[in-house]
Amino acid sequence: MKTVFITGASSGIGKEAALLFAKRGWNVAATMRNAEHLSMFANQKNIKTYSLDVKDNDSVKASIRQAIQDFGKIDVIVNNAGIYTTNTLEQTSDETIHDIIETNIKGVLSTTKAILEHFRENRSGTIINVSSLAGRVTLPFHSIYHASKWAIEGFSESLCYELKPLNIKVKIVEPGMVKTPLYRSALNFPFEQYPDEYQASFKKWHRFLMKYYENGYAPELEAKTIYKAANSNNSKLRYTTDFNTKAIFFLRSLLPLSLFQHIVRVVSG
Repeated sequence: MKTVFITGASSGIGKEAALLFAKRGWNVAATMRNAEHLSMFANQKNIKTYSLDVKDNDSVKASIRQAIQDFGKIDVIVNNAGIYTTNTLEQTSDETIHDIIETNIKGVLSTTKAILEHFRENRSGTIINVSSLAGRVTLPFHSIYHASKWAIEGFSESLCYELKPLNIKVKIVEPGMVKTPLYRSALNFPFEQYPDEYQASFKKWHRFLMKYYENGYAPELEAKTIYKAANSNNSKLRYTTDFNTKAIFFLRSLLPLSLFQHIVRVVSG
């Protein structure tokens, strides 16, 4: 029986992925930062939960070590834990910037590095990094979030070269607008506190974003894409779920950047 190790498994995509892998007969090491959620999979016999804060190297190493001890081997790691932000750069707090970098970038690097010795010794393993639509195209008021997701795209693409001779696969899953708790931070903003120069454009963007969010797709669909990537024997790097995200990627590859940016401005504001 294979084992998958998933970060950020207490809600959204991570939770649905844990349930899907367990349903398909896998052992699941479901990790989460909030210890209050550790009992959430108590009725799932194939799932064990672990406390893990991806910003803490000791926590990362300890949870991976314990999962290996419990299951004997980890076959796939899913770096899913992440946080979201949309805001003007000027209004983004230093604390938010630090948290995004520590969670979305450093957290992925730390968990990946921590599993490599185990994968190398087994001469097998799959690393799945959950990126985003925001990892390959840009949208207004997402500069910090884009910085984190573009970093993961570059990291993953480079890593696949060095790990291929070791029979370790690297995969990137690129969700679009999934209706998950990840976007709760974007629901309410004190627009009246913003400088006049930003208010009109940011309000328009926020209105567009919330409409897009309401029409988002279920995280269960993204879990199926992660499962597909985990079971793939080919060298495909990127996996995308929904038609809209695929269409946006196609347009970005086809159109000159200036024209694509013009379309984004028109559609979003």
